[in-house]
Amino acid sequence: MTIERLGRYEVLAEVGRGAMGVVYRARDPVLDRVVAVKTIIVPADAAERAEYEARFFQEAKAAGSLNHPAIVTVYDAGNAGDVAYIAMEYVDGTELRDLATGGARIPVGRALHIAAQVADGLAFAHERGIVHRDVKPANIMVTADARAKIMDFGIARVRASDVETKTGTTLGSPRYMSPEQVLGRRADARSDIFSLGVVLYELLAGAPPFSGEDVSSLMYAVVHAEAPPPSRLNPDVPPMLDLVVAKALAKVPQERYRDASELAADLRACARQLPERGARGDERTLPFAPAADAPTVMLATQAAAGHATAEPPAEPAPVRGLSRRFDSSAAMRRLAAGLPEPGVIPRARFTATARERFALGAGVIISLAAAALIALG
Repeated sequence: MTIERLGRYEVLAEVGRGAMGVVYRARDPVLDRVVAVKTIIVPADAAERAEYEARFFQEAKAAGSLNHPAIVTVYDAGNAGDVAYIAMEYVDGTELRDLATGGARIPVGRALHIAAQVADGLAFAHERGIVHRDVKPANIMVTADARAKIMDFGIARVRASDVETKTGTTLGSPRYMSPEQVLGRRADARSDIFSLGVVLYELLAGAPPFSGEDVSSLMYAVVHAEAPPPSRLNPDVPPMLDLVVAKALAKVPQERYRDASELAADLRACARQLPERGARGDERTLPFAPAADAPTVMLATQAAAGHATAEPPAEPAPVRGLSRRFDSSAAMRRLAAGLPEPGVIPRARFTATARERFALGAGVIISLAAAALIALG
């Protein structure tokens, strides 16, 4: 059935279709602007319908409270007959997953520019009690002028919300889940940081940090396997960026960046270490736009000490632009664990045995497989 109107919005074309709904390009005749309208595919069962609609309007409530350059703006939400919809900012761009398909690597400077913007947007949401829970390339739009926009807070957990994502319920895309999400534990801001670390790894290395022959072995790898540092797959990646990625991908949440703004600061610090233009002319071709009066760098160990201050300029850091107090020891151990033997080609892959898979628990595996079907469907 062709839909010509949703509420006051005139449907112009279908632009996307996913597991939970359809996205249309539409026109708002009142304000005379083009918008994106996202609808929900409502289950026939009344109980499931109520749950889906509640989750759908939770997305509107969560994203509608956020006004940030790196987050898609939500304008309106409502019902049109049997269809629920959200009207939002129409972003003329490309999904990040389409920019890095087939193992293609994005130039390091560009990857850092995109990831730092996403970290900025996540930090803004986290400060307001909103956890995305499904950060992945398909939920990041990139415009022609390299502005990144985070989409789809549809499974976000909002504190004090009427619709709770209960502990033990796995929501998200399997390849980008944090270990705690895989295990059915409650996600927080550090879970989004892990997922962004996976996205950044893919952009830099051209391959995912964790993979498996099936869903269960993939999930085992997320929880237990250490990926090789991205510089082993891409020699353009500087050593300090290996450490930043390893810190974001720490298995234990307490070992990751405490908040996404610290990750964004370190990504920009790494960008400043890149040559003005690489051998192929592909480095630092995009602006990084640090604030003119910004402190040198704010790093994770400062937050762990309960405060965030600028690094004193009197004591130069071992790597220009990065704090001497950068907590790299744990990251270095993880990097060492991921290094292959001499002469061995590194592989970002992990295959679990049947006994190891069983160790995750049958209940967890079933929930993960269900989540994978929903996310990949």
